[in-house]
Amino acid sequence: MTSWTFLPVALVLLFSSTLCSLGCDLTQGLLEDFSLLHQMSPFSLGPCWKDRTNFNFPKEAMLQRENGTVIVHEMLQQIFTIFSLSATPAAWNQTQLMQLLSGLHQQLEQLERCLGQDVEWEEPSLGSVNPRLALKSYFQGIRQYLQGKEYSHCAWEIVRVEIRKIFLFMNKLTRNLMN
Repeated sequence: MTSWTFLPVALVLLFSSTLCSLGCDLTQGLLEDFSLLHQMSPFSLGPCWKDRTNFNFPKEAMLQRENGTVIVHEMLQQIFTIFSLSATPAAWNQTQLMQLLSGLHQQLEQLERCLGQDVEWEEPSLGSVNPRLALKSYFQGIRQYLQGKEYSHCAWEIVRVEIRKIFLFMNKLTRNLMN
């Protein structure tokens, strides 16, 4: 009878370490995504610096460990949505773009399997920023930027650099969750 009292504790420990299991390590895939984003455009960013903007990445809201895996899932989903737009530059290497989208899709499926399809947010503590709303607002800002710049080549280059920063952040976050 006493062994059943430890079951909830064991389940919590099991769930909190989902990214630690071998099948849930996304770091390699995130680094591959980062590399694909770097390689897919043959253009220099130099002429596009005039179009850069601060998208105000909500880093503070993303440091809530209890939502770490859900944060990564939301980011991957939002990035997939952005790069699925039909307005991506034709000059980009389309094979690499398709590889990126395929990799994102696989990582989303992998993360959903690891979480047991239970991709739910913990409620933020009183007075803290809601990470889900912060992320949605951030990615909405990126989409509005692209639309405002009429999906120009330079706008996409600026977004591509921004998304690369996000992959670096996600890689760091997933490594921290695994420790």
